[in-house]
Amino acid sequence: MDKAICAIGVFFFRFRNGLFPVIGLLAALLIRPAYFAGNPKWDVFATSAGLAIAALGETIRCLTIGLVYDITRGGQNGRVYAKRLVTGGIFAHTRNPMYLGNLLFVLGFCLMYGSPWTCLVIFPFFLFIYMSIIHEEERFLRGRFAGEYDEYVLQTNRFIPRLKGLAQTIKQYDFDLKRVIAKEYGTLFGFFFGAYVLLVAKYRYLIGPVGILGRPDLLVLFSVPLIVLYGVARYLKKTDRI
Repeated sequence: MDKAICAIGVFFFRFRNGLFPVIGLLAALLIRPAYFAGNPKWDVFATSAGLAIAALGETIRCLTIGLVYDITRGGQNGRVYAKRLVTGGIFAHTRNPMYLGNLLFVLGFCLMYGSPWTCLVIFPFFLFIYMSIIHEEERFLRGRFAGEYDEYVLQTNRFIPRLKGLAQTIKQYDFDLKRVIAKEYGTLFGFFFGAYVLLVAKYRYLIGPVGILGRPDLLVLFSVPLIVLYGVARYLKKTDRI
């Protein structure tokens, strides 16, 4: 069973950058947005909670990268790889802070979308994907770092963060904003622009082009600053300024 899960993890780790946008696009095409629980009042609460949960996920990702981060995101030759075991910063509180952030991100967007299918199908599917990748990463790390990794596992949860000492950990390191921008600008853009597009599309579908939803020029205008910031961050990274 573990071998099968690890094999699935290898597949998803290698192709996740291409597969995940496709999965999101298919979900948007096949699943219609809805008021959460079919109730507009509940929808306000669920949408707000979803936005907060997604923002928490992105905050965890930014803290992880900004404090201590020496991870080869794409692995090596499309496979899991690590040159050293990272146990500092947020990794001292949860072994998979980036994946935890990703799952909160997905859960938040599912709640914002409103359709029960996103919470009952899409989120569990992403949970399965990340669990399979984690199994493969754990197999690799246990083989490469042996006793050091086993000790780390005993001290640190796989997902649920240990909150004790978190404030001290954050104070202990200098937050590297440039590294966050360089490594996370694409995901940050995806969070803000994705939430913007999702909510605009959702409520235009549910209530029609009334009020500001009936002004495409204003809606487009609101997205311009995000696109400009994305372009600036990308330019700075590509020209090695950050």
